[in-house]
Amino acid sequence: MNAIHLGYDSTNYYAIPCGKKYLLIDAGMPGTLGKMKSQWRRCGIDAGDIRHLIVTHFHPDHCGIAQELQSMGIDLIVGRTQSEYADLANKSMAKLPGFREIVLKPHNLLDENDKFAFEKRIGVPGYILHTPGHSDDSISIVIEGLGVFTGDLPPWGLMSMESNEEAERSWSLIRSTNERRVFPGHGDSFELRV
Repeated sequence: MNAIHLGYDSTNYYAIPCGKKYLLIDAGMPGTLGKMKSQWRRCGIDAGDIRHLIVTHFHPDHCGIAQELQSMGIDLIVGRTQSEYADLANKSMAKLPGFREIVLKPHNLLDENDKFAFEKRIGVPGYILHTPGHSDDSISIVIEGLGVFTGDLPPWGLMSMESNEEAERSWSLIRSTNERRVFPGHGDSFELRV
């Protein structure tokens, strides 16, 4: 299994094969649906082939077109802890041109502590980790055998001079997985040193 890089405008977005369908990790700024569709076409992915979307956090470059994608029939899957921040995110992004308010559907909420729920819902072995450090709603997505998708969690070893205890705890949690490849929201993927 491979991650298909769909990034544009300095942010990484990924498509993960799930049988004949795909899981999309993160989605662009409001008003960039056309760019996203262009990236799909470039990679040979039809819009109807994308079944699920997970956003690593509710910042506009990672969730700005989430509602537009839901309107296309793509299920937005959200961790329960993360769902508590959706209203605040909608309020903060309301002023952005082209933003459509994100509506969460209760049947698409996953418990981060239930590792079986992810595979049952998405169809690929993996789970969600609550990994604050960039924002309180940040999650990382573990795809077993592929790696960890960390969004904007400050890179391990490159955190500011001030201690970021939340980020340090989040990286400790990530290091405790069996995955060694990290796919950040910005920049190149890298091997996690234990």
